[in-house]
Amino acid sequence: MTRAQLSSLAAVLGLIASCGEPPRGPSHRLPAPSPVSSTKEEAKDVAAVPEWVYSSSGKRDPFRSFLAEFDGAANAVSTRCPTPLGKFDVDQLRLVAVVTGLEDPVAMVEGPNGIGYSLRRGACIGRNGGVVAAVRSGEVVISEWAIRADGNREKTQTIMRLPKEAALNIEE
Repeated sequence: MTRAQLSSLAAVLGLIASCGEPPRGPSHRLPAPSPVSSTKEEAKDVAAVPEWVYSSSGKRDPFRSFLAEFDGAANAVSTRCPTPLGKFDVDQLRLVAVVTGLEDPVAMVEGPNGIGYSLRRGACIGRNGGVVAAVRSGEVVISEWAIRADGNREKTQTIMRLPKEAALNIEE
């Protein structure tokens, strides 16, 4: 055998021999075995280390989407009610007239801008996405979803009544 053939054979044998070993390098090193403490002083030092405790107060919930925070801010500015009555709070509106005795009673409210709007049952009203639940004689019942301080939604009802001087008592 020639010298070139011997060196080739040695290289091949070296590659075959190294195939069974784990790769070497800083990322594949096994941790060094920890020494077993047999003295009482070392046991006291280990016990003196305070236990680490996690507190979630003041931190956001990692399982809640961070995009929900942006959606909440966008919904607070925009109204859920696409009608012109969605621009106003229910407290800003004033009940002016109620027409009952029809199959579908009608009410009229006046906005802070002085414009009158007609309401029927099921109409969208207010910034909180309220719905007219009922139109009764002298009053309108509005159902809204309010967000409580703890973040839960709660259904509330607001009753708008006619002022006493505008109420007509037809029955007398």
